[in-house]
Amino acid sequence: MLIAIDIGNTRIKAGLLRKNKLIQVSYFNNTDELTGYINSVNCMYAAVSSVVPEKTEIVKKNINTKNVFIISHKVKTNLNLSYTTPETLGTDRLSSAEGAFYLFNKTEAFKNYSKEIYILSIDFGTATTVNVIEYPGKFTGGLIAPGIDMMFSSLNQNTAVLPLLNISNYNSIIGIDTNSSIAGGVITSAIGLIEKVIRYLKDEKSASEIFIYITGGNAKKIIPHLTFDFIYEEGLIFYGINSLWRLNKEFSSHQ
Repeated sequence: MLIAIDIGNTRIKAGLLRKNKLIQVSYFNNTDELTGYINSVNCMYAAVSSVVPEKTEIVKKNINTKNVFIISHKVKTNLNLSYTTPETLGTDRLSSAEGAFYLFNKTEAFKNYSKEIYILSIDFGTATTVNVIEYPGKFTGGLIAPGIDMMFSSLNQNTAVLPLLNISNYNSIIGIDTNSSIAGGVITSAIGLIEKVIRYLKDEKSASEIFIYITGGNAKKIIPHLTFDFIYEEGLIFYGINSLWRLNKEFSSHQ
């Protein structure tokens, strides 16, 4: 059994996987809670994706698991990274892209793929990130934008009178008062970002099909407002972490 750990900017979470199947997801407020949980589970193997290096070191130092695999831009992947600065590619993005690629390869669509197929992994988290994979496995890049909560917060903090709102204030694209106008602007920006990528891939890259995997802390809030086809996978990053660990596990005990 593997415990896959995702240390993000806002949330810390862990997933337990047995025989490549995600069986449990847990959330934590801090590294103390996380390390206590890891030690109670007593897994032989752990794999970590982290965008907060200091928290990574705390976890490594305080867990009993000796076989710890830390994901970085140097690990082997199932993707061909076409990224000019791989050292700046967040391991959360890498793991989510790997997870989407792994899950797609288990679908029926995989058996009838063409070179015009694209796979998107979209994470509605602290930031909204989009990763683009051109089949059969070229990671072509992506987009990073402010997350939904960050946009709401920025409008409140950087203006004199605009209130702090959230997605519950959203009713339609065109707002009929200030609150609904703010919500309309934020949510339409988030959704419009994805729709623009879809149009670009279809118009400029002749994409015949686009398979979209959605995850992240804000995903369930925005899903009711999406009009394109997608697959929601809460544990997308864990499938990616597991896939990377299996590909690199002969090196995991040396980190």
